[in-house]
Amino acid sequence: MSFTFQTILHRVEDTAKLSHALATVLKPPAVLGLSGTLGVGKTQFIRSFAQALQIPSEEVTSPTYVLLQRYRATAEIYHLDFYRLEHASQVWDLGIDELYEQCVYVLIEWAEKFPECLPEERIDLLLTEMPDGSRGARLDSQGTKFDAVLQEVVQRL
Repeated sequence: MSFTFQTILHRVEDTAKLSHALATVLKPPAVLGLSGTLGVGKTQFIRSFAQALQIPSEEVTSPTYVLLQRYRATAEIYHLDFYRLEHASQVWDLGIDELYEQCVYVLIEWAEKFPECLPEERIDLLLTEMPDGSRGARLDSQGTKFDAVLQEVVQRL
């Protein structure tokens, strides 16, 4: 079974509230796969998530060209971006399977490009732009490990 939650993010503050709630409840090891079009707010979500873990927001940048960023404070975050990758072998070359085995957060932008490289147990976040400029957010737990996490996130909002 999996748990799904959908909401509308009207302002950047709404994105921060959702990401802070998730960062507060979610404990590593954990994988979060983010999907959505360019400019929809994937990096902003991760920036807010990291900020909730005491990582200064200015340290969090999109890893589009470097492919992987690492942040450390109260927890360790690996921030990956699959946008420029063309083959699953490139994902594996990053050593992602080793990251999955560590007690860290693995946050992946453009995760939908290589679903075969994602663990079965994870949380997926789909961000969509709405006609009025707000963002739709859909969180899905894949597997059962994170069902209770998402249920608690909903209670905190």
